[in-house]
Amino acid sequence: MRVLFVVLSENSHLYVQVPLAWAMTTAGHEVRVASNPGMGTAISRTGLTAVGVGQDHDLADTVRRLQREGVFDTEMSNWSRALPHQTDWDEALSKWDAMRMAWDIYSSEGFVADLVDYCRDWRPDLIVWDQLSIAGAIAGHVLGIPHTRLVWAVDVYDTMRTTFLTLQGESPDRADIDPLRDWLAQAVGRYGREYHEELVTGQWSTDLVPASLQLPLASHREAVRFTPFHGPSIAPAWAARRPERPRVLLTTGLSYRGDSLYLPVRDIMAALGDLDAEIIATLDPNEVDPSSVPSNTRLVGFVPLNAVLPECSAVIHHVGTGTRMTSALHGVPQYMLPNKDSDLFAFAEAMESVKAGLYTHSTTATAEQIRDGVHRLLTEPAFADGAGRLRQEMLDTPSPNDSVLTLLRLAEQHR
Repeated sequence: MRVLFVVLSENSHLYVQVPLAWAMTTAGHEVRVASNPGMGTAISRTGLTAVGVGQDHDLADTVRRLQREGVFDTEMSNWSRALPHQTDWDEALSKWDAMRMAWDIYSSEGFVADLVDYCRDWRPDLIVWDQLSIAGAIAGHVLGIPHTRLVWAVDVYDTMRTTFLTLQGESPDRADIDPLRDWLAQAVGRYGREYHEELVTGQWSTDLVPASLQLPLASHREAVRFTPFHGPSIAPAWAARRPERPRVLLTTGLSYRGDSLYLPVRDIMAALGDLDAEIIATLDPNEVDPSSVPSNTRLVGFVPLNAVLPECSAVIHHVGTGTRMTSALHGVPQYMLPNKDSDLFAFAEAMESVKAGLYTHSTTATAEQIRDGVHRLLTEPAFADGAGRLRQEMLDTPSPNDSVLTLLRLAEQHR
């Protein structure tokens, strides 16, 4: 069979798809990964075959521009309040209108047109699309190709869509108000097709998030174990060495380095300086004065998370997908510093609910709060126990290799 993965123009979005793409490849199927042309090098460095469609745009710059224009302000970016009792009609409508404008950039008319043309020529049997790369759903719907939405986040989008439709149904005056439906209807209407709700949620969801952290989904959920992939990297020998003291990882991720949303790392390191622990700070050396680094802290520019986390007793991070999911897979208690973006609060709240971590808003957290929280993670056994249960849940979930036949069977059912 032929399987096409469609991914946003951002490495972190690519990396969550790579293990499943390689599972399909090693099972003997033909695999291609479609994204903006500028992603070709990153895709090819994973060993997969890239297909360039549409025009290049920088995702981070695009988001910042939308924020400056008020499309995604700090409140509009927070999708964590996704249940009917947490929001109202005006807020839900505004969020979907903002998402429509974002998707009009991420999955522009040119991107969709190129993707549809490629699918006509290559004729994939299944399209796997990143939950923010809705062009994959459009191409599948237009050409009658089975398509599944790859979910890597607490699924606030699925839940918010259900909430929107519920609130819409409360008043007949709202029946014709649906900016996302209108945009998608126009997108598929160019090809003579009508709107279907599967365009938003996929024919089914291939879900990498453990069920204990996930919201209820409207679409069918097929659980697949999250498997870390960090891109080309080298693991330092010291990372595998069992530390004499508890090892704590401090990382803001590559995507957020230097971001003003987060507490200055020098203050965090200073506050952790008196902990009886070994602190590993994966930070840009240019951001930190080496003379200010405490004696218990090792400053490293980059280390693959899958190499360092197995010997860690706690991790402090920005709630990025790769960091939080790799930490969960290794059973490491997490201290999270979310901002008001996407599902970050929803994930942090879910982690607290299963006793696998603690969180504080990144813009209000103090270094002392973080220090006290990390001390709790290291000294209260309940957090290690909760993180261990979450790890076991993930290990009990079918791996990408074990999921290939199931996903192809579902593709056949939706053909």
